[in-house]
Amino acid sequence: MRRTTVALAMFAAVALHPAPAAAGPQPPPAYPEVGRGTSFLDHRAPLSGYAEPEWYEANIPFLDVPDQEIQDVYYYRWSTFKRHIRYTDTTTGHVITEFHNAPGYAAPLGGIVAAAGHHVYEGRWLRDPRPIDDYLTYWLRGPGAGPKPKEDYVNKDTDDWAHQYAWWAADAAYQRYLVTGDASFVQNLLPDLVRQYDKWGGQYDEELGLYWSVPVWDAMEYTASSYETDPADPYHGGAGYRPTLNAYQYGDAKAIAAIAAMRGKPGDRALATTFERRAAGLRDALHRHLWDPERSFYYHKARADLDPERRLVSTREQIGFVPWAFGMAKPGTERAWAQLLDPQGFAAPYGPTTAERRSPLFMRDALRGCCRWNGPSWPYSTSTTLTAMANLLNDRDQSVVTAADYYEVLRGYARTQYKNGRPYVAEAHHPDEPRWIYDGAGHSEHYNHSTFNDLVISGLIGLRPQADGRVVVNPLVPAGWDHFGLENVPYHGHNVTVLWDRDGTRYGQGKGLRLYVDGRLAAARPALGELTAHVPAAVTPDRSSRPGNDAANPHGTGHPRPFASYTGGIDNVWDAVDGRIFYDDIPHSRWTNYRSPNAEDHLGVDFGLPTQVSDVRFYAYDDGGGVRAPASYRLEYRDGESWREVPGQARAPERPAGAALNRITFPALTTTAIRLVFANPPGAYVGVSELQAWSPAAGDTRVDVAVTGPVRPGGPPAELTTTFANHGRKPATRVTTALAVPPGWSAEPVGRAATPVVRPGGTFTVRWRLSPPAGTASRPGTHPVRAAVTYDGPARAVSAYAQVEVAFDPAAYPRAEVEDTFATDTSAGYTLHKPSDGEVVPVTSAGGGRFAGSADQPFFGLVAGPAGPSSGEAVSIVTAGSFAGTGSPEDSLFTGWVKDKDTYVTAWYNHTRKQSGLNVRVGGRFLDTPGDAALTLSPGDRFALVLSGETITSYAFTGGTWRRLRTAAIGATLSTPQAREGFHYGFGLRGTSGTIAVAGLEGRGM
Repeated sequence: MRRTTVALAMFAAVALHPAPAAAGPQPPPAYPEVGRGTSFLDHRAPLSGYAEPEWYEANIPFLDVPDQEIQDVYYYRWSTFKRHIRYTDTTTGHVITEFHNAPGYAAPLGGIVAAAGHHVYEGRWLRDPRPIDDYLTYWLRGPGAGPKPKEDYVNKDTDDWAHQYAWWAADAAYQRYLVTGDASFVQNLLPDLVRQYDKWGGQYDEELGLYWSVPVWDAMEYTASSYETDPADPYHGGAGYRPTLNAYQYGDAKAIAAIAAMRGKPGDRALATTFERRAAGLRDALHRHLWDPERSFYYHKARADLDPERRLVSTREQIGFVPWAFGMAKPGTERAWAQLLDPQGFAAPYGPTTAERRSPLFMRDALRGCCRWNGPSWPYSTSTTLTAMANLLNDRDQSVVTAADYYEVLRGYARTQYKNGRPYVAEAHHPDEPRWIYDGAGHSEHYNHSTFNDLVISGLIGLRPQADGRVVVNPLVPAGWDHFGLENVPYHGHNVTVLWDRDGTRYGQGKGLRLYVDGRLAAARPALGELTAHVPAAVTPDRSSRPGNDAANPHGTGHPRPFASYTGGIDNVWDAVDGRIFYDDIPHSRWTNYRSPNAEDHLGVDFGLPTQVSDVRFYAYDDGGGVRAPASYRLEYRDGESWREVPGQARAPERPAGAALNRITFPALTTTAIRLVFANPPGAYVGVSELQAWSPAAGDTRVDVAVTGPVRPGGPPAELTTTFANHGRKPATRVTTALAVPPGWSAEPVGRAATPVVRPGGTFTVRWRLSPPAGTASRPGTHPVRAAVTYDGPARAVSAYAQVEVAFDPAAYPRAEVEDTFATDTSAGYTLHKPSDGEVVPVTSAGGGRFAGSADQPFFGLVAGPAGPSSGEAVSIVTAGSFAGTGSPEDSLFTGWVKDKDTYVTAWYNHTRKQSGLNVRVGGRFLDTPGDAALTLSPGDRFALVLSGETITSYAFTGGTWRRLRTAAIGATLSTPQAREGFHYGFGLRGTSGTIAVAGLEGRGM
């Protein structure tokens, strides 16, 4: 106990007086080391115009081909993939996003599982393994594997996010292993892959031996088969047995069998046999039920409840090629591929089409709006088809399609990915015209829902990954090509280079096809064809260290909390810590001080609790115009109430660089906040796409924090538990747990906080009591806590942020600034504002226990009360009186602070929609405060908006308790006395017609 008390006291001390710690080990490199390889290709020219070229140099294979469009799209697609790598938090790490801005149906932290298999296939060729490591773990045992509602908008047939859409989890993980050679990682996922596979069992038909699915949950709305099987609801389509999910399950079964056989633990042989048998059964059932020998194609078959005869649909769809992507198609079915090249089949200059042209359903309503997969050219489906075609050409002797056909389809796919003469990918393309047809502004740009580079590497260049110690190359390039090169492909931890130089003049290394491993010639042949070389034993990454970015906050609320002295009018300080690194304006995700009146401005992160920092990075936004790299900067840390410059800084680069990573490393120190103070460049301002604060942490252990219930000021402490899990291969010794809490808070362990040993696979749990301080530090809302565990001497593991809820209690605000129950007519103390030109102000009256507003047409009035908030810690509360009850769109009340018709900070409640949200308007411009909360208010219920510095949070008192609703950052809108000048406690009444009333207004402060 004494040992733990000392650790907690140290946390409290550094919160007040942070100081540099002793110098530790050197920080890891910002980018992976390339290692030994070749340098035959020009790396600079293809990266011209791309920000942060160091990332590409460190991560991607470099390509040189005589087809400029394929080459340009190749590098563009790496830029697209890069921008979709999003860091979330220290527990989950990275996810790969589909859209830049996650839609409402996305899984926690923004993942969408529909294209996850494509993401893994593409990302497996990156040198840095961590993003795909994290991403697979996210879907298989992290937030992506967590529960979701069984509701229609997110798939009513499945109950977790990893099964929202059909995908090929085990196959993707195994195919990625074939590239990395990292057997231990995929073997560790085996139980999760089996669980993922088995959870599709609810959609398995024992009679047919096939899985059924609904087209929309194949990520395919409005397909030809949807129109045919459920014409009343073609958006969803009728449930049926489709080549998609059945092929994915076949591929997954084969992959699970291979992983189990490779792992070789007790029971793995039986597991491999079981899944081989499942795969064989699926293959037989697919050919028995979904293959039409007369029409020579695989089709969707309706489920018996939709069609008692369970007939195959009439239209060939591109999904009929999916079985070849997973090696499922039986010999003799190859004639289906004639349809890919048939002008009445799927052939198109910007294709292939998603449905055959001869179908009467081809392009039905496709030009009326997204998203119809009955004809448009769809990168998602094109990717799978080209993967399938490469497999066919490599694995099967046939004469239906050739390598030249593969190149022509791939080249058409490349030509599709252009807009305004530049490489570009969106959602869907017209099959016959050079234009994207599904390309929503702020939504579809650089859409990450397909592969392209994997098709170039494994298909066109023909690097075919193997499980043994070989590398096999079988190019599918045109016979007339005189040269091509693919340099330093990360393969089994080594670098592989492929060169084709017909006469030896292009690269100066000799004639013919040449294969290099780690910079040395490993195999050669004079003509194009298959080439095999030995690769040394796989070198797997060291995962014992897993640094974490303590500044990242993808939620946009709570801690860590960004702050700035000034933020440009169209920017958001939260964008600087959202885990997204964009160097352009589409989409918009950055902080700038554009048009700041200050000579210097700062951008920082408030961790909310003592945090160890040793590696700060910022990705400078530079548009070449009004926002440029800073002239200079200094990095400071909070020391009590003062700011001090961080000592011992090493900067790379020395001078700040725009459109690039700027990194500052230093001996580790512990503090509650850091900030960068920027000096503007001449005639311009400063921008930051992302601010990060990295600290070392162990990679083979994990710490989780679970909070039980809220804490109430003056009430009993909150209870939480910390759990340390050892996922490594050796015992963790001298394990000690400490809890980092906000300054002024106290945490006491219940029982032991230290244990000598935690064995592999074991856990160690500590219970804690956590109490907030008195006064403003215990303001309502969420407050951060983190657990830190040390073991084996220097080893350290930290949890992600957990949030402790301090319950809202109006009594915690002792200063009553407005109290009005409208028992008498007090309207003389109130000012009515008209915030909308399209609505009239209501006729108002006060007295008899209510303040009412009425009109026989749409009305909106904001009412400013007799006093304003005297501090940045305040609460405005209205008591609901009555609603119009007309069922019309507007039947709403508001609470908050009102200055005038163009400037107000409010929470709103719509009685018709039973929803609540936030509206903040400053100078006529609305701040971004997205998201609604479900709420039902009745007469006598109370509705509150809490101000805490730069944050507002809405609450509702229903059923005898206060419930938190929505939180938003509002910057300096009300945080200073000058900013609050002119604001008054107030409320709003908005209706389509009728009468709305409040029964009281209360304004309280600290």
